[in-house]
Amino acid sequence: MRTKNSFLNFMANTGSHLLNILLSFVCRTVFIYTLSVEYLGINGLFGNVLTVLSFAELGIGTAMIYKLYRPVYENDRVEIQKLMNLYRRLYVAVAAVIAAAGLCLLPFLPKLIADYDSYRDLENLTLIYLLFLFDAVSSYFFSYKRSIIYAHQKMYITTMIDTVCTVSQFLVQIILLVAYKKFLVYLLVQVITSITKNVICSAMADRMYPYLKEDKRSLPSKETRKDIGKNISAMALHKLGDIVVNNTDNLLMSAFVGLKSVGVYSNYILIQSTVFTALNGFFGAFTASIGNLGAEEDKERMYQVFKTLNFLGFWMYGFCATAFMVLYNPFIRLWAGESYLFPMWLVFLIVLVFYLNGVRKVNLTFRDAMGLYWYDRYKPLAEIIINLGVSLFAVIKIGIAGIFVGTVVSVLSTCFWVEPLVTFKYGFHRSVAEYFKAYGLYTLVVALDGTLCYALCDHLAPDGIPGILVRAILCVVVYNGIVFVLFHKTEEWKEILRRTLQILKRRSTSEEMKG
Repeated sequence: MRTKNSFLNFMANTGSHLLNILLSFVCRTVFIYTLSVEYLGINGLFGNVLTVLSFAELGIGTAMIYKLYRPVYENDRVEIQKLMNLYRRLYVAVAAVIAAAGLCLLPFLPKLIADYDSYRDLENLTLIYLLFLFDAVSSYFFSYKRSIIYAHQKMYITTMIDTVCTVSQFLVQIILLVAYKKFLVYLLVQVITSITKNVICSAMADRMYPYLKEDKRSLPSKETRKDIGKNISAMALHKLGDIVVNNTDNLLMSAFVGLKSVGVYSNYILIQSTVFTALNGFFGAFTASIGNLGAEEDKERMYQVFKTLNFLGFWMYGFCATAFMVLYNPFIRLWAGESYLFPMWLVFLIVLVFYLNGVRKVNLTFRDAMGLYWYDRYKPLAEIIINLGVSLFAVIKIGIAGIFVGTVVSVLSTCFWVEPLVTFKYGFHRSVAEYFKAYGLYTLVVALDGTLCYALCDHLAPDGIPGILVRAILCVVVYNGIVFVLFHKTEEWKEILRRTLQILKRRSTSEEMKG
């Protein structure tokens, strides 16, 4: 059942993200040619502002889902009811805090834009910001019910709902952008869609688990609430670290460089975040299954699963990083024009940040599934101090590149070694040396593989659409060919192949029975 649900989650995430990638690029293309680059900057800036304010969530969602795994595994409906009641109350409080903090920030918006006076003629910035704030706050009144679906390993259901709503959103936004060329209209559609999909997911959870409505007052025991509070306090620090390191780039860029740079950067991040979200969705599809496996306390089996997924993570994130280096600028040049390009040395830093954050995903997935976030709770504080210190110093000295240098330094000096150490010491109860050995080998292969792909593409690929196709083909063939030659005899490769064939065989048998 775990394999089946993981597969369904993976297929739903993959199909959803492929469709979203296509439509998001169409929508962004229309955006670029109907609105100015400044609106791209505003969209990225205010999105980051609200992400920073979401620190008030404190990692409640992750802590609560972890707590749901065991009662779901044991089918303890009474305990599930109590946990969901607590979850609802906590999220209502979060919504109130974010609304208050967001309104308090309103008078300081001009300070976030270095060249604010140049954009006074744009649509009402205050109203745009308030729509962003409303979108963020309203989600907390319904989104908590997604957790019960996740804990039952049925993420594919919410993914399908999100996909239908998001596809509808993109189509309506494209039509309205062409017809009216108004950013406010574009944003209003986004807000309505966000509310709609959360309401539908909430209603679906009530339909699938009607017992949730039987008791909306009871709360977990004092001991359970204390344990949840402990986990939330640890997750709050992790949440803060993630927000500061990964969601303040646009704020620093806007405040120290200008809004146009945020607009240019937003196209790189659109591509990167689309891929990152797809890969996170893929690995996230295993979280509930890992949590379910953890409830059985089979540490050896979990470790074998970790090794397989860790290899897969390096393979996939390494391939995407190589593809970005090879395709980023040729694609953006063709898609949006020369004015939307960063120099290659800056692109390399953006890609390096993507890779370093990506290969952490498997570690973080296991940490969250096993509830280990208490043990590295102070790591985010060091990460924040290093990131902000280096970024602020470097952005003044070398400009935009300094922001990414700060992120690289902070990740390598903290996350790189602390996160796997915690997972291995408290989760698997074994030495972390094997992990670092694998990390070094995989990263060396990615670096050499990526360098070869870039050199071949630089010499062989023509310009324009044919050049992009040649680059893509070379990247796929060369990168994956080298990975196959080097790793096809390893246990991790054999396990991936075995699982893939097993799933395909089951689907083939199922289709024959239906026929």
